[in-house]
Amino acid sequence: MQDKHGQYQPYIPGMKLPDGVFPPMPGYTHKDLIAAAHARTEEFLTAKSINPGLIRETLIALDTHLVAAFEKEGVEYQIATWYQKPYDSPDLRKRSVDGMAEQFGALAVEAAADSLDGSQLLRQGKEFYRQFMIESGDAVGDLIRSLNKN
Repeated sequence: MQDKHGQYQPYIPGMKLPDGVFPPMPGYTHKDLIAAAHARTEEFLTAKSINPGLIRETLIALDTHLVAAFEKEGVEYQIATWYQKPYDSPDLRKRSVDGMAEQFGALAVEAAADSLDGSQLLRQGKEFYRQFMIESGDAVGDLIRSLNKN
């Protein structure tokens, strides 16, 4: 959700939303999606024996880029709206969730790539870079896909 000046508007209980738009769902907010990416990426960096200070710096950059990307797209509102809207069959809802997982996982991959701009971690090579991005994107996609278990 953006205001008339194009600024992201976090949901406040009781806030008036446009027709057909649902408020963010607990467990699928920007904060939750970022926490999932953060945790999985931290686990990856730790397993690669990256310096703890560099891990902290990298995760701050990742979180910052994810916030910007998610707010730009209103991801938490999109997830809530597309999941809760009426569907003719459970299969259609499942496909919608899978599509969101792919779309927003890809958005997280792009944000992860951007977060490494200028980082000394780029010296780790292409495979490291690729895996770093995949960890972030898969974490976001997996969390969204968990809606299909409900």
